[in-house]
Amino acid sequence: MGYTGRIDKNKRFRGVVIDELNRTILTGLEMLQIIQEVRDSNKNPHYANLDMRIGIHTGRDVAGIIGSKVVRYDIFGEGVLTAYKMETNGEAGQVNISDDTRKLLMT
Repeated sequence: MGYTGRIDKNKRFRGVVIDELNRTILTGLEMLQIIQEVRDSNKNPHYANLDMRIGIHTGRDVAGIIGSKVVRYDIFGEGVLTAYKMETNGEAGQVNISDDTRKLLMT
């Protein structure tokens, strides 16, 4: 999730959203670089096929703390489901972005 909370959600303008989106994509690219470094530097054959896919979607979701015995922070909503679909159906070793995200970056 790219929302940093630095700026109140009601005062966020397009530039802030684009900055958060760029930071999210850069984080994904850094994650892929780390996976590649681990894979390439390790002689253990179990790491030979180490890879990951990253899915990014720009949309609305709901976030909050859930649970009473085991407390955790989680996010829910259609936007989360779309990001999940981008990840599971995306190309391994790539940051896969949704069409909504691409359109936001291109405008």
